Amino acid sequence: MDEQNQNTLVVETENGTAPKPKKKRKKILIIISVIVLALMVGIGGVYVYQYTHPSDAVQFEEQIKAKLGQLEDKSNEEKLAALNEIVQEGELKISINASPVFATGDSEGDLRIENHPNNLYEQRVVITLDDTGEEIYHSGPMPINSNIYSDKLEVDLDAGEYKATALFTAYDPETGIEVGQASANITITVLG
Repeated sequence: MDEQNQNTLVVETENGTAPKPKKKRKKILIIISVIVLALMVGIGGVYVYQYTHPSDAVQFEEQIKAKLGQLEDKSNEEKLAALNEIVQEGELKISINASPVFATGDSEGDLRIENHPNNLYEQRVVITLDDTGEEIYHSGPMPINSNIYSDKLEVDLDAGEYKATALFTAYDPETGIEVGQASANITITVLG
């Protein structure tokens, strides 16, 4: 009996049972194989789907039947009228006195700023001095079909002539989003 005990290996664990390493390893390998196979099938499916189903942009381009340009049998007058309509929609009409005069640096002058009734956008006008970039006037919001005939500058300028730029910024009246800008060169005269 001693010979039998010498040849027998007994392995004890905390719960009193011996582990079965080959069966556990086999289960782990099977689980990993299933996961890898599932990933490969998923990636392959995505690739096949993308290859057989073009993107939305490609489908959209394929659906376009229109050609660029206007119809060839249109008269020049019809083409010009269509272009003028597009220009008027995006056009920003600006109006300001190119030579406003102020009696003193803190008095009102004849700015004559107008947001034309044909404009589609609200405006704000900012005047800055060309030599320093200093902002000397801000109109605040100007609704369509409004004007500022005369107003004071925000800076008390000394007597003299000043080269300045009036920057008109257009805003969509519904969203308040800036849609464009235009500028005008002006000469401000302060008499005393």
